[in-house]
Amino acid sequence: MDKVNRIKELTQRLNQYRNSYYNNSVSEISDQEYDILFDELKMLEEETNIVMTNSPTHTVGYEIKSKLEKVKHSHPMLSLDKTKSTDDLNKFARDKNCLLMCKMDGLSILLTYENGELIKAETRGDGETGEDVTHNAKVFENIPLQIDYMGHFETEGEAIITYDDFEKINSKLPENEKYKNPRNLVSGSVRQLDNNIAAQRHIKFIVWKIPFKINGLSNSFRDRLEFAKTLGFEIVPYIFCSKNPFKIEILDDIEWLKKYASDNKFPIDGLVMTYNDIAYGETLGTTGHHPKHSLAFKFYDDIYPTKLVDIEFTMGKTGVLTPTAVFEPVEIDGTIVERASLHNLSVMRELGVEFIGQEINVYKANQIIPQVYNAKPIMPFKDPDDKEEIESIVIPDKCPICGANTEIPRESDVEVLVCANPNCKGKLLGKLSHFVSKNAINIDGLSEQTLHKFIDLGWLNSFRDIYYLSEYKEEM
Repeated sequence: MDKVNRIKELTQRLNQYRNSYYNNSVSEISDQEYDILFDELKMLEEETNIVMTNSPTHTVGYEIKSKLEKVKHSHPMLSLDKTKSTDDLNKFARDKNCLLMCKMDGLSILLTYENGELIKAETRGDGETGEDVTHNAKVFENIPLQIDYMGHFETEGEAIITYDDFEKINSKLPENEKYKNPRNLVSGSVRQLDNNIAAQRHIKFIVWKIPFKINGLSNSFRDRLEFAKTLGFEIVPYIFCSKNPFKIEILDDIEWLKKYASDNKFPIDGLVMTYNDIAYGETLGTTGHHPKHSLAFKFYDDIYPTKLVDIEFTMGKTGVLTPTAVFEPVEIDGTIVERASLHNLSVMRELGVEFIGQEINVYKANQIIPQVYNAKPIMPFKDPDDKEEIESIVIPDKCPICGANTEIPRESDVEVLVCANPNCKGKLLGKLSHFVSKNAINIDGLSEQTLHKFIDLGWLNSFRDIYYLSEYKEEM
């Protein structure tokens, strides 16, 4: 490992010296000192058979593809089941040794080597088929072009861009071309046809899995990761969780990994727990969606972009007209979502929701309740070349339930939309729902849906009418 680390150190230093000399006209060291370091690097590469993609001894030419070719994976690259509960992690681990790893937030990549040479890099795609991005992988900052392993070798990992590099790259882009997060930037960079662009994005590859057995190694997940490190790969930050003290230490382990990722500016969107005994994990099998040998622990919500198509105002039990965002369908955690409450006018404005046709970001709070995260600012005028209709959201001045005027009072510094009609049927539903609830009269059989139906039929217009529903027995 000392030689591998020295290779990485020399590669980084020499590239820094080259950048200072060619781009800033500054010579940080003499030519003689540079040549000595260069020769040492070359000697170590020949001795270890390990060469990094950005090694100054191997210049990779820039390459332009006409399109990205589809490629079928050698094995399924499935998604993982998710949880937000540490109790679920404890139940998953039971009495087994596990690894708890950072879940890198980038683009999943599969690398293939034959007799020590990198021959293919492919994106995860749909899990069965991805895209060939070998030309771009060859200009990543830390992938070994050459490894000291004869025969067939595959490794799965994540292409990432650190937060520091993301900020630097984004700061140089025009406002309308800036990326929202490192994941979007790395995804767009890895899928470029011209790898000259990818070469400027400081993309790193972090190994998190060796999918096939390695000669001479046991079925230990940890041993496979550590073996990848000896080949020159950067491996995912992890903690080995022994089965005995696991329940006590899990919270500390989670915080340590989160801090490690933060200190190193790694973009992560959670953690992954997997069984160290690979053979045991494989005996558990898979579902159509995920393997059972691993579990993702999510402490952030995934954000999904979509387009706002309408705002509907509906009346809740309190009589407030609540704005609901209706948007183009988007799949989140296996279900199709197309509506989310905006709660009140103040929240709607804070989220930046202003126009129909506006791009919004949505997520599932606690992986259950659809919510709007924010809205992308847009200009309120329509581009004559844009065929998409953009129109300002209109706050209704008439109640959609009874047609009476609406008002916007402030309740605890929050703006809400209400119907001015005290006898509005929308308000009646809320009043009756409370009246028949367990905390009040406690009448069984009168659910909110039933009350709503009876109000529509004209059978309920006041509390008194509840006691005369027997008059409608035949109609019921």
